[in-house]
Amino acid sequence: MKVLVWMLVLVLVVVGVVSSEGVDAPPNVLVLLADDLGIGDLGCYGNTTINTPNIDRLASEGVRLTHHLVASAMCTPSRAALFTSRYPTRYGLEENATIQIPVVLHTTSHVGLPADEVTLATALRAADYTTALVGKWHLGMNCSFLGRSCPGPLNHGFQSFYGIPTTLYQEFAAPGAFWRFSFTHPKFQALCVSWVAVVWSLVMGYRKDILSATCVFNLLLLIHVAVLAPIWFTLAHSSFDPFVHEALGISPWLHARVNSHIFRDEALVERPIRLEGLTHQLVDESRAFLTAHAHDHKPFFLVHSFAHVHVPMFSSQHMKGHSRHGRYGDNVEELDEGVGAILDTLRELGLEKNTLVYFTSDHGGHLEAVEPGTMERIGGHNGRFKGGKRQGGSEGGIRVPGLYRWPGILPTGVTVDVPTSLMDLMPTVLSLTGLPNITQLVPHSADKELDGVDISEVLLQKATMEGDGGKTTAGRRIFMHHCGQDIHALRLHSGEHVYKLYLYKARWHEGSTQCGWGAYKSCTCFDDVIDVRKEPQLYDLTRDPYEDNPPISPDTPEYQTVTKELLDYLHKWRTTTHLPPSQLSTMENVKWNMWYQP
Repeated sequence: MKVLVWMLVLVLVVVGVVSSEGVDAPPNVLVLLADDLGIGDLGCYGNTTINTPNIDRLASEGVRLTHHLVASAMCTPSRAALFTSRYPTRYGLEENATIQIPVVLHTTSHVGLPADEVTLATALRAADYTTALVGKWHLGMNCSFLGRSCPGPLNHGFQSFYGIPTTLYQEFAAPGAFWRFSFTHPKFQALCVSWVAVVWSLVMGYRKDILSATCVFNLLLLIHVAVLAPIWFTLAHSSFDPFVHEALGISPWLHARVNSHIFRDEALVERPIRLEGLTHQLVDESRAFLTAHAHDHKPFFLVHSFAHVHVPMFSSQHMKGHSRHGRYGDNVEELDEGVGAILDTLRELGLEKNTLVYFTSDHGGHLEAVEPGTMERIGGHNGRFKGGKRQGGSEGGIRVPGLYRWPGILPTGVTVDVPTSLMDLMPTVLSLTGLPNITQLVPHSADKELDGVDISEVLLQKATMEGDGGKTTAGRRIFMHHCGQDIHALRLHSGEHVYKLYLYKARWHEGSTQCGWGAYKSCTCFDDVIDVRKEPQLYDLTRDPYEDNPPISPDTPEYQTVTKELLDYLHKWRTTTHLPPSQLSTMENVKWNMWYQP
């Protein structure tokens, strides 16, 4: 009898060991997010003059998406959509026509991703992943009074954060002068006259023995200076007067001191940001995270959000003059070097085969960007696609690189041409990792309708397109392209064709597909547009991917059928979807808040 019992125990042990060996450990997830990178900047998307071997290696070892779309052609709304798989208009993170500010401007702005929105980090943390964000956030920091705590990403599923709370600005490289006084401006003239008049009155009072004591004279003079100094500072650095950036509401000098930050978790650790070497500083932080968690019993989710290739242009010494395209090319190649360092760390730690890697950009290249004074081009290249950053319907602003790699699971060297979206990330990751859907992982997300769909079958090359919720059936899917709260275009993937219907088009500078030149210049969503809603323009991107030819004639059955389907879809969306007011519609929300400054 004892022999039988021991044999049974032995069998159970063996079965248990075999079973445990047969269960694959959940994969790690690594997201590599570039900033303002154009699809035409990479070798794997046709560039032959900028060297990007590491990003190209991702493409050759995984799946390359050629029709990968952002939800918005600006940083804040696009990143929000990436993490939530929902259009940012659903929670008020798109600009409106009131003040036309498209992004979170300040560390202390009262704008950001709402606390009740569910992110991919929230979902993976619920699935017992270790979650971290390194690099740019730009979705609101939620600073407390006097800046004692600025949790930002920690409120949205990330357990650790090291990086930049908003974005990089040109002023961080050239902050400007502290002393500013314009004798031609009426308010400064009044300030000068007031100062001279009071000082003259004090001097005359002292000479006529009205102010007999020197100490009284000095005290009154000190009080006078103490009153006028903050008035001068406000006029020079924190108002809408001649020295102040119109949207930011503060001067370049002050801007570089109140927004040039690096945080570790909730605390400010560096001010101002040292730009030279920043890319390697962030990469080293991600490599340290990978090393620290390489042998954990649970998987990790790491988002590495690069500072490159957003203005201002900066590079490490060894990368300066490295490319054939000036400082912008140097920035792209330094970005690629950073990608390579992170991928090499995965391999060195034995994590490569069990890590799903996704690389993309938050939107297309900034065509208008030039260096102040020199007019050197410092913006990206979107290949043959027209338009760029902040252009809601223009292909160059919303079509971005998209690379997925998971050795042994996803096919290698495969190109996918069907339309996909950054918003597909959450449902796709949950599917590929074998996790439950979002409503099972985070029950309170049941009322959050996702706009992204699961494209895992497409990546695995098992289907042309498959989705849920009726969004994609028999290869059909509709995308909406917002610019601010307006919808500038819609796209239909019908299975055989990809159609795009314009309601508004960008009003480009003559002879270009941009709206001028300047470090902050871009096409606005409400002024630099042509309204074509009376006769929307329809293109078949399958036959005319670069929109080089005239749009489809409105007299054709093709135009009438496709236009009706898209306009009916838009009408249904508008009548059934409740959208909150834009968070970016009031200065109270977007302005710099001195009392919340960290």
